[in-house]
Amino acid sequence: MDFRFTDEQQQLRRSVREFAEGEIAPHVMEWDEASHFPLEIIPKLGEMGLLGIIFPEQYGGADWVTPSMSSRSKNWPAWTGRWD
Repeated sequence: MDFRFTDEQQQLRRSVREFAEGEIAPHVMEWDEASHFPLEIIPKLGEMGLLGIIFPEQYGGADWVTPSMSSRSKNWPAWTGRWD
């Protein structure tokens, strides 16, 4: 069994990382302290195809690896300044 990420999964990782670094990281501490999540981000996540990622492939979602990979990157602390 090959455990390496597919090209599509690697592209998703890059896209999520770029989005988080550009759209979330600059504001994350402010949002966290205010207990605020900006709703303006949701349409952007939808445009990237990330809102339906948790659904099975047969319904247009992702495989079982991709959701966990996109939500818990090894770079999570760098984006948020937190380890949790």
